[in-house]
Amino acid sequence: MSIADFFTFSRILVTPFVIYFIFIHNFFIASILFIYCSISDILDGYLARKYDLVNERGNFLDPLADKILMTGVLTVLLYQGLVRSEDFPSIAPWAYSIIIGRDVLITFYRQYLRNKNQPLVTSKYGKFKTVFQHLAVIFILVASPTQELVDLVMGLNAVYAGATGMHYVVKNGF
Repeated sequence: MSIADFFTFSRILVTPFVIYFIFIHNFFIASILFIYCSISDILDGYLARKYDLVNERGNFLDPLADKILMTGVLTVLLYQGLVRSEDFPSIAPWAYSIIIGRDVLITFYRQYLRNKNQPLVTSKYGKFKTVFQHLAVIFILVASPTQELVDLVMGLNAVYAGATGMHYVVKNGF
């Protein structure tokens, strides 16, 4: 296993702990673990490219690890608002649906293209989407913003995520 693969696998293994600490409202530990996941996401790709460690496993697992992390974190943030009666900023269901729906659709689209022996060509906009989502989660965990500010930040993230999903389809075709 390469160092790049290690960072990808570690992100998957750390994700349940991030979710747990958000769930019990220990945002300090959740934010440290989430920041580790964010940094490991940057490192795995950088190291794989720099040391020629790019492989099919990494090309599959890296986006999967990202989706596992963001789906888990956004799901617990949605849950906090829908089920718990505590005054905790949470993600709006519509924003959650767009962000997670985009990721699910792109995952199926990636497989569809793979079945046609055509890789999904990503873009800097998709990478920016990931950065913006990570920064939004860190902001929520660290800054304890008002619900209105969470709605604004996550709403903008949802709109941008939807736009990047459409961009991928236009760029890659059918």
